[in-house]
Amino acid sequence: MSHSFKKSLQKEILHRSSIAAFVTSLLLLILLFGFSYFLQKQQLSKDTRQIVKQVQEMKEANNELLTTMNHKMILGFLDGKHTEREVFSLFYETKAKLKLSSDLIILSDTGELLFSTNRNHQESILSPYYLKLLIQNPSQDKVTEKIALSSDKQHYTLFIKPLLQNQRVKAYTIAFVNENDFISSFPMINSKYIITDSFGNMFSNNTNQFTRSTLEKLDEKLLHSRTHWYANEPLIVQKEKVGAIFSIYTFQSFFPIPSLLGLASVLTLCIFFLYFWQARRIAHKIATHNAVPIESLVYQLQEIPKQADKRLSLQTGDEFEFMAEKINNMLYELDQLHQKMLTIEKEKWIFERKMLEAQFNPHFLYNTLETIKITSLMDAALTQDLIQNLTRILRYSITDLEKETTICQDLKIIEDYLMIHKIRFEHFSYDIVCPETVDNQPIPKLFLLPLVENAIKYGMQYRIDLHIDIQITLEADSLTFLVKDNAGGLTKQERLAILDSLKSPHTQHGIVNSYKRLSNFFSDVQLDLGVNRQGETWVKFVTKGLTHV
Repeated sequence: MSHSFKKSLQKEILHRSSIAAFVTSLLLLILLFGFSYFLQKQQLSKDTRQIVKQVQEMKEANNELLTTMNHKMILGFLDGKHTEREVFSLFYETKAKLKLSSDLIILSDTGELLFSTNRNHQESILSPYYLKLLIQNPSQDKVTEKIALSSDKQHYTLFIKPLLQNQRVKAYTIAFVNENDFISSFPMINSKYIITDSFGNMFSNNTNQFTRSTLEKLDEKLLHSRTHWYANEPLIVQKEKVGAIFSIYTFQSFFPIPSLLGLASVLTLCIFFLYFWQARRIAHKIATHNAVPIESLVYQLQEIPKQADKRLSLQTGDEFEFMAEKINNMLYELDQLHQKMLTIEKEKWIFERKMLEAQFNPHFLYNTLETIKITSLMDAALTQDLIQNLTRILRYSITDLEKETTICQDLKIIEDYLMIHKIRFEHFSYDIVCPETVDNQPIPKLFLLPLVENAIKYGMQYRIDLHIDIQITLEADSLTFLVKDNAGGLTKQERLAILDSLKSPHTQHGIVNSYKRLSNFFSDVQLDLGVNRQGETWVKFVTKGLTHV
């Protein structure tokens, strides 16, 4: 086995636990970033709402201031009906009521300063030309809002309302709020902010991060292009529109990415390695516990080929014990089946042996009786000898068919058979050569007789002076049986047909029957046959080893 169940299980548990640890750490990292983002987004939204509320209150209060002053005092002041003192009195009274930090100026239609509540603004903030350009379609009910930068770099928000008389502008009432005054009334916020108009003119801010230094205007393109990143610093940005001109940008710096990543990475690695270490311990315990019955089962299975009666024994009380019982049942059934197969094979071998031994008996009897029939017509004494020879042959062949014989006993019977044919055929002759060292070698009864019968039967068709040689030799552990005649009648086609029929279970050919009987007796038998250069037909059996089966 390339790897054990224990190691595979431990590796699988550790692998999946590592994935779980990584996913858990990643989720914690995402949750950390998400929670931080959520908290800062909430704070940013809160600050934005406060700024929007402050700007809206500033707009509404200054609009009400202008309406009150124009309605109650300014026209009378311009017509000489009210003094500056009265204008001051109403202004401060209304300003206190509205909780404003604004100042008020009155300009003529030509831009001349007629009145100012702030001695620092004795000159007009707006040129007459720009004022007329700004208010092209004057209306007594309309307030124009404008963010302006004074010559001393002070930022103001102007609320301009024209005074009309006979459809002509008589004067302009302007309420203006200085950036510093606006900030002084501003609530405490944690976010950075910029308040601009639609042209990028800044009214108030607590950072110069997106300011063009020369013009003191908002670089809106820079802000838009760096909505989330600015100078390698992540920002959370929110924009709100208030009225026609006011745009409020609020933003906060997100936690510094390098520091946050470093902290998160250290935390993630600690969690991962803690998780990994614990998972490794658990994986080892689980794998060890579950591998014990598997290892025991594998060991016992390896011992079964060494001990045929070996059976599995597991007392785990779980599926492994059930599996061991089933394997034992299967082994028992296999043993029973094996014994049945051995019995069947033995019975088959005995039956086949009897069938093969019985196959040559009819041929032998028929050929021998033919010979006796012929000799009985010529010589009674000779016929008597033939009958005696036949009696010995029959008694030998049909007695104890299942018992083996020796080469010496078998050759005596074959020689009786050849003597019968020698008496019948005057020119027939034979030779038997066998060393005494193999006289007692066990062999199947009369397995050479079919070869002799065929040699006589087919050899006589070619020549009357038929000669048969039977040679038995022993070399090392090889025993050779050779039957040879001088007829030479075997063709190539007949030779191939005989060799092909060796694999057939049903054959009546004498040579094949002899080969099968010999194969059932010896473990390794080779058959060959042919015609040599002298024109002699030969059939040869070669057995390996002298031990018979």
